[in-house]
Amino acid sequence: MVHGQIKLPTKAATTDAASSLAKDFVVPPAIGDVGMTTDGIVNNLMSSLALGQDKKSGLTSAIGSFLKDKSSFIDLAKTDPTQYLSKFNPLQSGLFGKLKTIMGATAFTKFLGLKPSGGSASNILSNLFF
Repeated sequence: MVHGQIKLPTKAATTDAASSLAKDFVVPPAIGDVGMTTDGIVNNLMSSLALGQDKKSGLTSAIGSFLKDKSSFIDLAKTDPTQYLSKFNPLQSGLFGKLKTIMGATAFTKFLGLKPSGGSASNILSNLFF
């Protein structure tokens, strides 16, 4: 008979992981009006990536839906970053999958290069990355 042993993280390991998260975590900017933020992001992407007008409605739909969902839990970023990330990461993955389909692989790669450093509230694209 074989007995498996599960090693649980020590309190120190858990604390280290939490402090690492706290050190690397970027508090996202406030979304404000979802419609206006969506329009601003879409217009920014359309011009930055030289996308055709045929991409606009798909981008607006995907980004608007993402921001609406994100706005329902964004307050967790200030009170519980771990819980915020557990909701944000899968939501962002879904968005990025949609954006890649809408934009095409080349434009999506360029989009990833537009990621702002830190959660700068002055860069509207921070809403998609943090």
